[in-house]
Amino acid sequence: MARRRVEIEEREDAATEQGGWLFADSFLALMIIFLATISFVPDVKNVADTTGQYSESLSLAYSTYDPAAIQSDLNKFISDKALPGSSRVVFARIIGGAPENSQKQDNGYLLALKYSIQLQRDEVNRFKDTRFDLSSSSMVQDGTVVMVLTLSP
Repeated sequence: MARRRVEIEEREDAATEQGGWLFADSFLALMIIFLATISFVPDVKNVADTTGQYSESLSLAYSTYDPAAIQSDLNKFISDKALPGSSRVVFARIIGGAPENSQKQDNGYLLALKYSIQLQRDEVNRFKDTRFDLSSSSMVQDGTVVMVLTLSP
């Protein structure tokens, strides 16, 4: 009996065959998206900058929480610097005073947190949507809060 040799034909699977086309099509789609978005860039040469922040910052120090005094000081600063009446506080860094003893350092953070909560709770004018940064420092007198405010039109 004669034996016949059978050759087994190895075929690639469908995923491998289509891989190159998938890459080419994906590249073409990304190129079209890129070209479509780059061609519609607005011309902003003659548009006034209404989103910029002022270069002046306001630093206030308080030993007791008084929303009327904070509002009064803020309004006085805006009128003294001739800023627009629609100005608001976009960023407020509140630094609570704490003694140099490391165990009492958290008291400054808690005091700063208390001021930020009270400003939001009392809805003090110009503090709507303000981002707060709270910290503590032994350079600030114990029980005192220093607020550094950044204004925006």
